[in-house]
Amino acid sequence: MGNKITAVIVIYEKKLSEIASLKILREALDKKLLKELLIYDNSLETQPDEQFVYPISYIHDASNSGLAIAYNCALELAKKNDSQLLLLLDQDTELPLSYFEKLVNLSLTSDIGACLPLIESEGRQISPVYTDQYISMRSQSVASGLCTKPLMAINSGAALLVQAITDIGGFNQEFPLDYLDHWLFWRLNQSGKNYYVLNQALEHDLSVLDYRHVSFKRYESIIQSETLYYTKYCRERLAMHKKHLRKRVLKQFLTVKNRDIYRRTLVEMRKLKECK
Repeated sequence: MGNKITAVIVIYEKKLSEIASLKILREALDKKLLKELLIYDNSLETQPDEQFVYPISYIHDASNSGLAIAYNCALELAKKNDSQLLLLLDQDTELPLSYFEKLVNLSLTSDIGACLPLIESEGRQISPVYTDQYISMRSQSVASGLCTKPLMAINSGAALLVQAITDIGGFNQEFPLDYLDHWLFWRLNQSGKNYYVLNQALEHDLSVLDYRHVSFKRYESIIQSETLYYTKYCRERLAMHKKHLRKRVLKQFLTVKNRDIYRRTLVEMRKLKECK
């Protein structure tokens, strides 16, 4: 029969007609490769559609609660419908039908935490990466196959074992958007989970990591989430994070025109100096 998959796609200020992956998702539903789909819309205005009937659900959240709440809603749907996998997608993720076929036919065991694609950006793999060192653009990428070492992967395209996520209490709403993926895999690693890394490459836009093009509001979210993650959870990497911030301050001073971003990093670096 194969694995049952619940998918959630989170969108923001984008029309449904502009989301290329919806065509593939509908095809996957038609071919029974996908059990159900939740569209979680964080846009200001709702997008009514007469086609929003099971197996497609639609939730509008004008308050723009972010990812964690959306994922927890999808997790409850997945449990209700006895799905083994919860597939996380964003509005820019484009998956081939072959990816669903691979997920459906995987042999899942209780030691597996997630099934992951190879995420590429500008010709190089950015996810998943090993977490034996501080996670940065220089982190070592994980090859396809069974991975028994701790890793980190971005949310988009990840198919999580519903039982594994349930066992860790769901998605941490202290991270509504940024660093939710860091916390998630840090927690799964703590639980001793292994991972299937599939030989399926997907493209991803990394513009959010280019501080020359990030809004100050978004950067504020990123840096607050970083501090929470390294001071409350992954404390073993706090010293490395402080060192990284010192390097970031210098780089931003030299390359980022928005001086507010440089100053904000400087404030955070000074605040963390006394944190042990």
